[in-house]
Amino acid sequence: MKLLTIDCREVSGRPGVMLDSAEILDLVAAPSTLSESQWIPQSVVSVLAAGEDGLERIGRLMASARRTVGIDRERLKTEGVLLPYNTTALMAPVRRPGLILVIATDSPAYIKSPNTAVGSDASVAIPSSIEENLTCSGMLAAVIGRPFYQSGPDEAAAAVAGYTLLLDLSLPLPPATAPLTEWRRYWESKQFPGSCPIGPAIITKDELPNPTELSAAVRINDVVIGSGRLCGGRLGIGERLADLSAHYSFRPGDLVAMECSADDIGRPRTVNVGDEYTLALPDVMELAVTFT
Repeated sequence: MKLLTIDCREVSGRPGVMLDSAEILDLVAAPSTLSESQWIPQSVVSVLAAGEDGLERIGRLMASARRTVGIDRERLKTEGVLLPYNTTALMAPVRRPGLILVIATDSPAYIKSPNTAVGSDASVAIPSSIEENLTCSGMLAAVIGRPFYQSGPDEAAAAVAGYTLLLDLSLPLPPATAPLTEWRRYWESKQFPGSCPIGPAIITKDELPNPTELSAAVRINDVVIGSGRLCGGRLGIGERLADLSAHYSFRPGDLVAMECSADDIGRPRTVNVGDEYTLALPDVMELAVTFT
């Protein structure tokens, strides 16, 4: 199941789910038309927090939409229940994550502000004060579906609801002078607006049984510049989350991104004004942003 957030007049967006027909089912509009469910989720986070019961209800709505044909299907399109994926604007699948945590390979884990999150196909403005080029790193992010704290690997792994793609944009780190602590260096370089594109969708973990084996490709301006495993490292995802839970309390909708090792897929790439950066999971999804 691919959950996403539709960009609309509501500030928080509207939850949707991707159908095999390359259409989006608006989960707020669907229950008024489809008779399979009386539950109206107000956000993707509310779907995640409802656990298996919530996903089962969404599954019934999807099945009902698939069975709808002919005039009835056209009516769903006219009423905005079914939307074309290619022309529908999307927000980050979790509009405003409570916590965005990046597990770095060569430094302590660091936090990205919820205000940095944008969706796929966003235009990200490179800060005018930058004197050197911006860098972009593609990652896989685990999306948390249930609360946990100071948990073991099995409990932490069970708390993962699904996975999404995330880009970590970074300005050049300022010099490591004595008054400028390490955390402040990261804070100053990684927190500008739009510095954390996420999406386009959350894929529930039943569809990605082996996330650490995923192969991805990076393209800049439609030219492939790297490919390989998206999530490496000697520890499994449960072990990584368990280690973090010794210090962090997690809630539904939180994201934990896992930085790749510095191989051809994980190495930060320099981007400039006018570039389009795409992180692609072949036959699964693509996250793309343009720099202005």
